Amino acid sequence: MPKLDRVILSALLVCGAFTLPLPSHAADVRKSGNSCVHCHSRLPNSSFVGARSHSWTGSIHEKHAVTCDKCHGGNPGAPEQKEAHAGMLGSSDPQSTVYYKNIPSTCGKCHGAEFYKFTQSRHYKILESAGKGPECVTCHGSMVTSVLTPDTIAAVCQQCHNERMGTFPYVPQKAKAVLLLLTESSALLDAEAKLHHPAEGAEQARVLSDARSSLHSARLDWHKFDLDTIIADLQDVYDSLKKLSPKSQHR
Repeated sequence: MPKLDRVILSALLVCGAFTLPLPSHAADVRKSGNSCVHCHSRLPNSSFVGARSHSWTGSIHEKHAVTCDKCHGGNPGAPEQKEAHAGMLGSSDPQSTVYYKNIPSTCGKCHGAEFYKFTQSRHYKILESAGKGPECVTCHGSMVTSVLTPDTIAAVCQQCHNERMGTFPYVPQKAKAVLLLLTESSALLDAEAKLHHPAEGAEQARVLSDARSSLHSARLDWHKFDLDTIIADLQDVYDSLKKLSPKSQHR
């Protein structure tokens, strides 16, 4: 798609990454008396739970006060281990909130829109019917969550999509290309917003809002793993931005 190729080129030439600081609740968590956090943080890094607890420290989950009990259950107000662990189930128990087939619905308690899109995917249907396929942790990790980049996504997809397994082996490289397009489209949109900074209610403000809405749709549609739908969303971003500067680089 030539138009979208120019979006990527323009972003690489003129855009930087613009990020905003996230509000942090980490200090509140440490002061809250959460026994899970208090006890697990004292375990040695050589232990299974200790290593994951130390990895959680400083993570996006800690910053947003997503403590152990939010996913694993238990009683974070109980000072003793037996009481604190009451009712918890191991990850190998099908009734556990962190059993691999239940992880999407557990994450969906906070990430509802992403979970809804995931339930529309072929990945989710295979996970439910055959117990195979990726879930949230496959791509994002658990204690320390991360977002895949164009440099890392192909290796994750190749675990299943490869010549040996014969399962759509072209997917990893296509996913990499589409994620690169999404990343650069986001950068271009940020740059255009900074360049035009229209007044509230102006036509350019409406156009930028439309572009942001299309970009948001692309990010959510990623969880459906429908790459062609994502490309269509990003084409809508491009079409909106073209209205800002019809005689500029968007032609």
